[in-house]
Amino acid sequence: MNQMKPSQDFFEPHQRLIIKKEFDIKSIQKIIVVGVDQLGGLMMSSPFFRELRAAFPNAYIVNLVAPLTFGAMQNCPYIDEVWKFDKKQSFKIAKKIKDDQFDLALLVAGSLRAALIAYLGRVPNRVGFDNDGRGRLLTVQLHQEFSSRYRPENIFDVLRAIGINPQGVYEREVWLSSKDINYAQIWADENLKKGEKVLAFNPFSTDPKRRWTDSGWQSMLIGIKKMGLKAVMLVAPNEVAEAESMLQQWQVDDVHVETHSVPHTAAILNHVSYVIGPESGFIHMALAVNKPHVIALFNVLPPKSTFPVSDDRHCALIEDTLPCCPCYLYKFKDRCPNDLVCMSQLGADKVLNAIKKFEENDIQKVDS
Repeated sequence: MNQMKPSQDFFEPHQRLIIKKEFDIKSIQKIIVVGVDQLGGLMMSSPFFRELRAAFPNAYIVNLVAPLTFGAMQNCPYIDEVWKFDKKQSFKIAKKIKDDQFDLALLVAGSLRAALIAYLGRVPNRVGFDNDGRGRLLTVQLHQEFSSRYRPENIFDVLRAIGINPQGVYEREVWLSSKDINYAQIWADENLKKGEKVLAFNPFSTDPKRRWTDSGWQSMLIGIKKMGLKAVMLVAPNEVAEAESMLQQWQVDDVHVETHSVPHTAAILNHVSYVIGPESGFIHMALAVNKPHVIALFNVLPPKSTFPVSDDRHCALIEDTLPCCPCYLYKFKDRCPNDLVCMSQLGADKVLNAIKKFEENDIQKVDS
């Protein structure tokens, strides 16, 4: 039997891991992954599914997700099925899991409900973090997710805890169908002139503390217009009205608000040169697309926690000279005691300088 020795890359195994029940990973035939339920988390953690399939090439793998990431998972080549989850159907889905007789549950969704569903579904081996009181429902119990290191390392630890050594944590993926790709090509043919460079942006974040200032966006959009770039605001359907109101307030011309499905938006990002926004699902999706230069605006977390800081194709901006920045006030209910001075001091000049640097580097690469 595989003794389930944690991978040598597991971070602090003695302080963070309790194995209550061992199992032979070679015997696993059916796996259910519960989560990832947020778009940013999915895009950051997309390598997890690749490494899971590599570790279990013959297993039947199901991903149980919330509606927000259901569409993005549809074309994932590393799983066999995607199940959409509604909280109101918790007991129904637990029964379905029980009836399908899974061998292993990997709980990458951070909730007590997720662990309870796997427990009630009689999955014999349940692996996950013990926050939110989930520890007693797990057979392999991890402790303390770290936000000070690259956060997808935490989800890789779920695999490391059972003896798997995943690789390529920074190698994000986004999974598109041929229909998604064709949709984006039609968009490009209808909206872009030959040789025109596009900057796509989304000013929103589920956490209001992470939003940039109106003056910052206004100055940046005026600046990129002078540089000859076309700007388009790509937003979710529920953000359209506020986005249009923002543009009126900023008094900028020739900027259009558009909304597309998540897969269609990802495909469209293959046709843009730059993506800008606060640290959000939109930014993480652009990094997964791996075509445009990404400029992300940080304040709550240090860039190294969610951004590939060593990749010089992208740029993370943060006013970390302030004593309160980053503040780690990442819970929605947290309130900034300093009137978000971190974002008001993050000027448009820094964004524009980053774009100019990318432009110069791209020209040098072409010339060489």
